[in-house]
Formats: sequence, structure tokens, C-alpha cells
Amino acid sequence: MTDHQKRNEVHTLLSFLKTHIQIYVENSFTDLTFDLEKLITSYLNVFEKSEDKYINANSLKHNYPAIDLISLKKSVAIQITTNADKKKVDKTIATYKKHSLQFKHLIIIGFVKATKSKIAGANVYGISYLTDLAKHADSNQLDELFEILKRQIPWNSLTPLDDKHCFDVIFDVINRSAIRDYTICEGSFERMAEGLDEVKEIITTGKIKDKNIRAKALVEFNDKIKRKMQEIEFQVSTILQICNLNKNKRQSDFLCLSSDETDEIDNLKEKIIKGTNLLAKELGLTKKIEGSRRT
Repeated sequence: MTDHQKRNEVHTLLSFLKTHIQIYVENSFTDLTFDLEKLITSYLNVFEKSEDKYINANSLKHNYPAIDLISLKKSVAIQITTNADKKKVDKTIATYKKHSLQFKHLIIIGFVKATKSKIAGANVYGISYLTDLAKHADSNQLDELFEILKRQIPWNSLTPLDDKHCFDVIFDVINRSAIRDYTICEGSFERMAEGLDEVKEIITTGKIKDKNIRAKALVEFNDKIKRKMQEIEFQVSTILQICNLNKNKRQSDFLCLSSDETDEIDNLKEKIIKGTNLLAKELGLTKKIEGSRRT
């Protein structure tokens, strides 16, 4: 997965969480499904050196006034709130001054809403404070951010990743030599079968074991897209079935395909390539699998 795709994932999850919190706030639920302060602490600390990391202010003093997070080394104080409107910000600054707190910087992050008014004595940001950090994250940092956000997602409510984004990830897995190359070009039938197993896995489960590749499971796509993906998955499974039957018939762990078997596999690969390209076009992706020429 490219850094661009990872960054899009992080932005999509942040946007989903913002909407999720907003729904809870608007409906006056008494608690959220996750700890916003803990989430943002972990998120920010991905970018900090060990000595600069943020800690919960309450770990220094119970009911610490005005602020939630502190970086002692950097002398930065942060308040986390869902709604950083002017009334809330003014109250925070008044409390901050009342207790004579002295930090180089006071930052207020409104995860759902943030005032656009210029405020003396504090820097006020919305969720853009977090998305801007992700813009400059390297590949490893993006992986960490995704895992932090993913742990807080209420997956049972709805999926935050749209069909186009997820199929884009799946497309890149399908567009590999195991599908793209016909059997006359295939260097190793065993490696082809391994590649097909991964294609089947990403389509059905949205991930590949021990690999940092993520989409959503087949059942989470809308019905129209799901049916077309099921057809692609069926064709991949049919190729694997041919390979397995060949091994079982010969009582061997190695593949030795006949010309009839390779012809059937190549015909299925053509259908997979055609179906994948058509679905990509339907979803607005400007990608196309170019299969090797048959002779």
C-alpha cells in the first residue's frame, strides 16, 4: 500500500470518528464509545521524541485545571474538547489564568467544532490539527496512526471506508503476476497459487495475514459491488480448485498442469482481468490491468 493510500485511510477514519462523536453529542448520550483524550494523546505522541511526549495532566495532579495534556519538556499544554466554540475557549483561558498556569503554548483542540475567531492567549484548532500532522507522516508513522484510530472505531455501527477506496486497495492486490500473467509466462505455478490465495483472502476478509494491507470485507460492500466481487472471487477459487485437484490426482505437493488445465486457467484469468477492470471503471478508478498476451 502506498503512503498516499495510507494517508487517505487515516483521514477517512478521522472524519468518521468526528461524525460518530457529533452524533453522540447531538443526541446527548452520556458517554462516548472511546476515550478522546487517550486517542489524541497516542496520536500526537507518534510524532514526538520520548522526552517530548504528552502525558495526561491528571497524572500530575488530580482534576488538573483547564488542560488535559502536557508536554513538560516542550512546555505545551493542550485541552481536548468536542466543541471548542468561543464560549468554551474563553472559559478555558479564564480558568488557565485563574490558576496562574505558565506554559509556552496553550492549544485547544475541538474535535467536532472549533471557533474561527482569533483568540488571544491560545491557539484553537479543529480536527485539521490532526490531519495536518498526517500530511507529513512517514510510512511507519502512518501505520501507527491507522492502528491507533482503528482501535477506536465502532465497527458494528458502520464502515468508515467507502467502496471505491477499498476496491482500490483490492485492485492493487489483483493486479499482480498471479493474475496478470498467463500460464505460458508463469515462472512458478506454486507461487501463482500462493498469489491467488492472497487475492481470495483480500476480497473475502479485507486483509492479508502478516501483511500491512487493509480494505473492508466482502460482506461490507454494497450489494451491487459485492455481487461483482463475488464473481471475481469465484473465478479465483476455481483456479485454485484446478490446482488442488491436480495435486490430489497426482498425490503430489507440486503442480504439474496439463495443457487443458492451463487453457482453463488462462480463460479464467481473462475473465478476472475483464471483471476487475470493468468494476474499477464503474467506481471511477483510472486503473487498468494489462494481461500478458497469449500465444
